[in-house]
Amino acid sequence: MNRFRRYLVVAVAALAWSSTSQATEVFGITLHAPLTMPECLKRQDAYLSDDHEQCFKLTNPAASDDTLPKEGQVIVNIPVEDRPNYMSGADVVVGLKDGLVVSASVKTHGTMRDGYDVRWLQEAFGKPQANPVIQNIPENHFTSAQAAWSLPDGATVYYNSGEWGPYYGLVRVQLPSASPHQMGVWD
Repeated sequence: MNRFRRYLVVAVAALAWSSTSQATEVFGITLHAPLTMPECLKRQDAYLSDDHEQCFKLTNPAASDDTLPKEGQVIVNIPVEDRPNYMSGADVVVGLKDGLVVSASVKTHGTMRDGYDVRWLQEAFGKPQANPVIQNIPENHFTSAQAAWSLPDGATVYYNSGEWGPYYGLVRVQLPSASPHQMGVWD
């Protein structure tokens, strides 16, 4: 009986630890963890396009030190087969703090497909905090859908289908330690 109790205590402790240590993973990138991928291939200080490998690009590829910075931003190329349906393009802007990922942002398809994007985001992150808000922007002649999610590890998800007008929206997943999002900036 004593042996059973010990195994039970160990099993409960392991389960509790695993459920509290769930980190958000998005686009194959884990928040609150270091990036673990190679740098993208370069030729003459310019990155080569590659739609089949996950790799990072420095924001200044001509920099003499090709190591991953501990602070700031890098761009991560996502392979075609790993891109979520709501993602437009190949790149993710990743925010780093103390060498750990604190945010990841992608462009979306804009206002013309925001209904699809909201549905795909709900599949990925569950029900948003509130129903998506449709905002009419009369001076620009388009409407924009906006929504937000809170995730179990404290991360939040921001979505605005009209972040850059009708053609591109933004999804930003971030930890509380990330720098605040600036409207209209791909951060």
